[in-house]
Amino acid sequence: MLPAQVRLAELYHLHKARGLTDPEGLELWQCLQINARYCWDTLMLRQLTNLAVRTGDDNWFKEIGHREEALRLTGRAPTL
Repeated sequence: MLPAQVRLAELYHLHKARGLTDPEGLELWQCLQINARYCWDTLMLRQLTNLAVRTGDDNWFKEIGHREEALRLTGRAPTL
């Protein structure tokens, strides 16, 4: 789980309890942007993994696996 995802949960609970301040609202949008990029990158890598499996390209499959691991650890996928 990314730190931005944890912060999203915190901001959600703050919003339920008392509403968000303007700086917290800005932070919410920043966290949503980070989360959206993370989701997009995850889905893209999964699609590439499926393609590598279907084409039987073991080297590509391993390379994508390394990129998925980097994404999970850092929140950023290495460029393809």
